Amino acid sequence: MRKFAFWIVLALVVRLVLIPVTLHPDFRAVNLAGYLIAQKGQLLSFYDYLSHQPRTGHWVNLYGDNLFIYPPPAYLIHALFNGLLFHLYPQSAFFTLLNDIGQLRLDPGFPLLMYLLKLPYLLADIGCFLLLKKLLPEKHLRAGLLFWLFNPVTIYSAYLVGQFDIFIALCVLLSVYFSSRKQILSPVMLGLGAGFKPFVLVLAPFLPGNVWKNSLIAVAAYGLTLLPYLGSPAFRQYALFASQSDKLLFAKIMISGSQFLPLFILGAVLAFWWRYFKPQSLTVIGWLSLPLLLFYSVTHFHPQWFTWIAPLLTLSFATHKSTRLPIIILIGLYLFTVMFFEPSLNFGLFGVNFSLFSFVNNFYSADQLVSVIRGLFASTAAYIILISRSSPHEASR
Repeated sequence: MRKFAFWIVLALVVRLVLIPVTLHPDFRAVNLAGYLIAQKGQLLSFYDYLSHQPRTGHWVNLYGDNLFIYPPPAYLIHALFNGLLFHLYPQSAFFTLLNDIGQLRLDPGFPLLMYLLKLPYLLADIGCFLLLKKLLPEKHLRAGLLFWLFNPVTIYSAYLVGQFDIFIALCVLLSVYFSSRKQILSPVMLGLGAGFKPFVLVLAPFLPGNVWKNSLIAVAAYGLTLLPYLGSPAFRQYALFASQSDKLLFAKIMISGSQFLPLFILGAVLAFWWRYFKPQSLTVIGWLSLPLLLFYSVTHFHPQWFTWIAPLLTLSFATHKSTRLPIIILIGLYLFTVMFFEPSLNFGLFGVNFSLFSFVNNFYSADQLVSVIRGLFASTAAYIILISRSSPHEASR
């Protein structure tokens, strides 16, 4: 690995350059929760904290009562680092983040604060790197590790947007790691991943082994992360059920004036029966990638969600040469789509007020252009799954 040190240092430099210059408004919620848990003793009651404050309170007016919409681990992991590092935070910058984010870039402590608050994502990133090093055969090691170090998906979501989806990627990778070593831990890792965002549970039936057993273990592990919070009214109202699960039903074929066939449900159930009766048809990576690529193809997904599949694409890119060009094209189409999201997810991250969507709309329908790109994305995703059928996945052995 000594000869690989240059690339590791270069990748680290890229991350360190980007961390202190980008900011997204959603970064406030997880860090407010971390502060309430670690510094205010609200371990089991942070979901209800805002609803219990006076209606004239600053945070109530700024955030409302429904700020915390994710399962507990999404906030507990930030609370852990808040507890460890809070005394190092530039205090003025930290409370400006929570109270008046529009002024944060003017605070001299802004760069240091971003380094400290995004440190957990860097550590999860390193964890993924080390796992990939264990999973990849020697002959594919260089290609796989280089792909992970410089893949724009995790760099964008973790260090630009500052989203915690890198922890889900780590859990997915741990699930792959244990699938050929200690199989019972494989669905447990997915259950823990669902503790950040519940959609990850969809992957459990596609793990090696018994479909029903894997699903039950994953759901049980996920349920254990929720158990201490079931008594919280705010948790039950705002976080227990995914508020964006209706996105799964957006893509549809109408069969009457009011009824339709949801394309994601149709594709996911077909994939389930295919896995159930012909489990050898795809590789482990192929099976886990299938429901994710289906989801990205037929839903208007948030760009950070694409991080979940990043380690799977890395393993495929490294070990299946036939997937390399399609994966590069897929990521390129993803990045193109990201540029057409609202400005806070692209140019606004750097404090630039520019909307590419609005600009293109002056000359051509931006919605139509992005729709064509989504069609190209979906067809490329389908092709990646098809060519996974005949390519043995050496990294899972």
